[in-house]
Amino acid sequence: MALTPPPKGAMYLFDYATPPLPPGSYRIHSETDVTVDAKPHALDHDNYFDVVGPRFNLPPTDVSGVFPPRNGHGPYQDALAQVAIKRRTLPWERPIDAGAPHPIGEPGDGLGLGPDYPTPWVALLLFEEGEYSLMQGVPLENVVPKAIFQQLGSPSNILCDALEADLSLVKSIMPSKEELQLLSHVRWVNKDDRELSVEGSDGWFAIVMTNRVPSPNAKCRACLVSVEQRTDLVKADPPPSAPPPADVVVHIEEIAQRDAGFMEVQVSRLQETSQQRGSSRLTGIVPAKARLVLLHSWQFVCEGNGTFFDLMQGLDVGMIGKLALAGRPPLTDTSHLPIDLHDRGGSEETALYRGPLVPFVLARDPLGPYHSADQARRATPETGVEDISYAAAFEVGRLLAAADARLAQELMRWRRQAYRQSARLDMIAAVQIALALPPGISIPQLSYEPISPIAATGAATLLVKGSGPIADRYGMTVASRTPGLNPQNVSTAWGLTIQDANVILGVKTPGTLGIEVPPVARTPRANTTLDAVLKDQASLARLGMVRDRKIQNAAIKLGGSK
Repeated sequence: MALTPPPKGAMYLFDYATPPLPPGSYRIHSETDVTVDAKPHALDHDNYFDVVGPRFNLPPTDVSGVFPPRNGHGPYQDALAQVAIKRRTLPWERPIDAGAPHPIGEPGDGLGLGPDYPTPWVALLLFEEGEYSLMQGVPLENVVPKAIFQQLGSPSNILCDALEADLSLVKSIMPSKEELQLLSHVRWVNKDDRELSVEGSDGWFAIVMTNRVPSPNAKCRACLVSVEQRTDLVKADPPPSAPPPADVVVHIEEIAQRDAGFMEVQVSRLQETSQQRGSSRLTGIVPAKARLVLLHSWQFVCEGNGTFFDLMQGLDVGMIGKLALAGRPPLTDTSHLPIDLHDRGGSEETALYRGPLVPFVLARDPLGPYHSADQARRATPETGVEDISYAAAFEVGRLLAAADARLAQELMRWRRQAYRQSARLDMIAAVQIALALPPGISIPQLSYEPISPIAATGAATLLVKGSGPIADRYGMTVASRTPGLNPQNVSTAWGLTIQDANVILGVKTPGTLGIEVPPVARTPRANTTLDAVLKDQASLARLGMVRDRKIQNAAIKLGGSK
């Protein structure tokens, strides 16, 4: 059953989308039984093919969007990072623990989503600055443990990007099996919806979310990682939430240890001895590291005083019309802010600026549209100071439009459509003149209707009407324009009088060159009816005599037979 796409501004959500054929190697075996000379024969044939998909690397073009925005700055402390992938079946194309010696299993409370509910093989983890390190072009066998590498099929010559962090941190933020299932879904939007869709997509997206919110004033990185066969990190139950340890004064011994070809000096959680409480001596242990295959990542900064709603609630409209308060700019009674501006000559002047958010109704500017920001500059009639509010708004809008790649594509498409429509109107006008289309049909009407049927009708009408009588059947009028047939030219060339030239050319003789022969006048007759013609017996008798005479003549020509 075909599904109806969602309307603009709406979306349909699905729990998951499993691929019809998972990635892997397949064999097609065909058999045919035939009989030749009453003897049966069996014919068989094998074909092999591979179904492939992203596994250790994800092309950047497969990522249609991220939130928070890449390199964005804003109050994201209450938002969960998420990534939208054009390949809607990607998170469910590979099993997470198929063939593992120790599968993940179901949650301990017995309230899981069931064994038939697919588990994504990708996870979105959120790290703050200083909690991770990135590596590029690392061999796969140096990223995953040896046992996991064997479970993946021991692929050779695989280079991938990797993420490295403390094992304890990774385990504390790694979603459990059920959380992975709930943090991924499929979203279907209208492909023509500019706000929800992207250029060139079919409207289907796989959404993967993280389970960790960023801390205020932190620089964060969201990392889409592969957890295929990572039964050492993904558990059936989420990690327990423990209270932070009590503050104690300790002395720490830092231990450096080389492991698996890379050096890290860090300190794990330490255990206090039970002897000395005030100044305990602890033994430091180098923490284990965890590496994950990194498919995609982006950074953002969580900063700001709150959301747009919070900022609007905190506005102090009492500042309008008052002098500058402590730490606050002065505002005029019209909500304008005096600012310093450098003119084109380099001189500094004071200008007024006002944003669109004011506590009173504003009149719409009737002087647009503008083609440049300078056209929107104003001078206030009360003070004569320049007002750059509309000019700044124009420039901000222009820069936002220039930064939107899709808007540029839409503008080019609009221009192409306008040129195509203009060419169509010119063609329609030419066809309308050439084919004498009905005057009741206007060109704007034709621009939105198929032109072929209307043009065919006009051409057929011209054919039915015919071309009309030939004015110069034998071309005598054209021939008379020949210089040698002009009496004046003949008179000048041969030294003759004009009368002699006319006689030579036969101008005085009707029917020759230079004489327009008028058409034979028709005998005027009154309109009559068929009944009146039938009542004229004398005329009918003459017609009968003429008919009999024609038949006799034809019979004589054919050999005398009647």
